[in-house]
Amino acid sequence: MANGIYSRIPEETLRDILQTFQAYTNIPIQLIDHDGSLLLSFGSTTGYCSILKQNVFSPDKCFSLHVKAGRRAQELGEAYIFSCHANLNHIAFPLVNQGDLLGSVIFGPFLMDTPDSTLVSDIAEQHHLKPSLCLELYDELTSLQVVSPPHVQHLKKMMDFMLSPLIQEERALLLQSQKKLHQQSKINETIQTYKGREENLSSQFFYRKEKDLLAKVRTGNIPEVKALLNDLLGYVLFSQGGSLSSVRVRSIELTTLLSRVAMDGGANADSIYSLNNVLLPALYQEQDLDELCLLLQEVAENFMTAMFYEKDKGNLYIRKALRYMADHYNEHLSLPVVAEHVQLSPSYFSTLFSQIVGCSFRDHLCRIRVEESKQLLLSTDYTLANIAVAVGFPDQSYFCKAFKRIVGLTPGKFRS
Repeated sequence: MANGIYSRIPEETLRDILQTFQAYTNIPIQLIDHDGSLLLSFGSTTGYCSILKQNVFSPDKCFSLHVKAGRRAQELGEAYIFSCHANLNHIAFPLVNQGDLLGSVIFGPFLMDTPDSTLVSDIAEQHHLKPSLCLELYDELTSLQVVSPPHVQHLKKMMDFMLSPLIQEERALLLQSQKKLHQQSKINETIQTYKGREENLSSQFFYRKEKDLLAKVRTGNIPEVKALLNDLLGYVLFSQGGSLSSVRVRSIELTTLLSRVAMDGGANADSIYSLNNVLLPALYQEQDLDELCLLLQEVAENFMTAMFYEKDKGNLYIRKALRYMADHYNEHLSLPVVAEHVQLSPSYFSTLFSQIVGCSFRDHLCRIRVEESKQLLLSTDYTLANIAVAVGFPDQSYFCKAFKRIVGLTPGKFRS
């Protein structure tokens, strides 16, 4: 399998990267193939590990663990931090081609805290080590590098940045795997939350969440849209017992609604119809539940891109302004302030904003604040005056007038 690795990545390239990384960190690094055979090694084995391999753990046991760590990293789609039999830390990075694990890069050992006697005493108790051998291990504790947890995370990211691009076609698959795992985690968190409030859940609850989602789509806040999508998916999975068909039906309904919101928001109708011709058949045909959930996020991103960015070839100024407005709507926000943030003159920014978003800066900001106020009206007992201030309106009167104009109801009637 070494030939398999080197047919995808030149040996000289791997050698240069690993040797540089080891020289920078002063921590050993190895390249192993898919069955654990050592191909490259840089950095001396610590005295601590040498003693353990000679007297306690066989090298085969270490290699077997390294292979398992590489496979786990492949599943995660990124570098993986793990502990060995001696409670020493390592990082594994998988080298993958077309779904096959060619081999792994193993970085370590190192510690994430200052070593003390318990590191040796725990092993001594488990394996009945002689006192003389324990003393040797105590003497070698200082040979272990200590890396703080934040720095370990940086090293993990460095490995991702350096090694991920080596097999270009795999990078997209790794990122896709990461996105899927992240979404699964968020959906599972939502399901656990719903388990504690089952008696309060109803179809009306789903309807409110759906309206919140469509409102967020209109503001252009992609992270919040994704979070609400995961809430909706978690609700459907919880209420329908994990049914694939139920998620499919809801996904198709949401896609239809999202396409209408996008066109109302100014997206080109032909573009939206073209997207529907691609996305709807994909939703009908997908048979994997996790892939279906991930596909729905892509549906929302595509429609939002068409709605906000297509008009001016993805105008970066307005994208930046919309993100800033979504993050700072509850502050004293004015057109000149946002224009300065995106480094445009207020007059030009105002014209550009209206052309791309389809409404004035003030109207859009007002809509964001009204949509945010809905959550507080339904989930808290704050007074209208407090809610007005919380979402950025100057006073209760202005808030009530804006709410009535946009929603068609007064805040009080909406809450009741």
